[in-house]
Amino acid sequence: MIVNKAYKFRLEPNKTQTERLNKSVGSIRFVYNYFLKLNKEKYEKEKQFIFNNEMIKKLPSLKEEYPFLKEVFSQSLQTAVRNLSNAFTRCFKGLAQFPQFKKKGKHDSFTCPQKFRILQEKNKIFIPKVGEVKYRNSQEITGEVKSITISKKNYKWFVSVLTEQEITLPEKTFNNPVGIDVGLKSFAVLSNGDEIENPRFYRKLENKLKKESRKLSSKIKFSKNWIKQKIKLAKLQEYIANCRRDFLDKVSTKIVNNHDVICIEDLNVKGMIKNRHLSKSISDVGWGMFTNMLKYKSFFKNKSLIEVERFYPSSKTCSKCGSLKLMPLHLRTYVCENCNSEIDRDYNASLNILNRGLILFVP
Repeated sequence: MIVNKAYKFRLEPNKTQTERLNKSVGSIRFVYNYFLKLNKEKYEKEKQFIFNNEMIKKLPSLKEEYPFLKEVFSQSLQTAVRNLSNAFTRCFKGLAQFPQFKKKGKHDSFTCPQKFRILQEKNKIFIPKVGEVKYRNSQEITGEVKSITISKKNYKWFVSVLTEQEITLPEKTFNNPVGIDVGLKSFAVLSNGDEIENPRFYRKLENKLKKESRKLSSKIKFSKNWIKQKIKLAKLQEYIANCRRDFLDKVSTKIVNNHDVICIEDLNVKGMIKNRHLSKSISDVGWGMFTNMLKYKSFFKNKSLIEVERFYPSSKTCSKCGSLKLMPLHLRTYVCENCNSEIDRDYNASLNILNRGLILFVP
């Protein structure tokens, strides 16, 4: 089977290379926003849009008008135009919202589809118009390299190397199925009785975040002290995100390694976050990231992942007799009036998710 796999590394550019990288992400943002504005104006006048090839043809004249664009790799500019064209296509197909203008400091990145070189023996990557940049070579890159994407986050630079490689999936087995009920009191309760504690990384450091945010707001914007404080706040936010990702990575790996059939809920996380009383806690627990990790790890391990339909009443159903009753959030024990059984609310839900998942399961 042919699959795409990406390897992400931390870059360590020098001062000159950092300036060139900043010019590159700034120029990519400028070109993207320029053609987005051009399309909006054209639609208001003529009710039409211009797409990939037409926009690319306008790039040479745009470089003459704005000479700083000549300092950036031309194929990176073309890739930015293609990304905008793809965003329009996805929008018209109803798969995404209408493209928005890119903002400085948010999703700063650019892609080099050609002319780059990965020098693993030197721990360097040659980036067109930037030069040979050191990177932290933490793992060997296998497969055919297709492109590299350079990104900036919290004043740090990263490179993502996209490869195409052939893999052989292990033989599929169906042992030890499990149902998973995620929650806020506990991160997850499994149908085998295991309970995973919710670490609450954000909540534990929320007061410190507020304190650092207040310090930032009291300083003059873009002053040296403001920049120092912004970096300090960004590092704290990055620490929380890294802790959460590490926790979810370890939990998902353990579940996929120990279970061949995994049943989970299809949660509407975006809709649930709109609840202002629970939005912080839901964002902190990372259900969406956890589900994504289970999906790609199950794929590479050739395990079966079943998503139970979104509106299945797993918390309201008795796992023993199947009767239904209302279960407000404050009730932590399910007491069935039909069969007189008493069971923990979350454990009962995990059993129902497992039973429903096995019914939906098609080997």
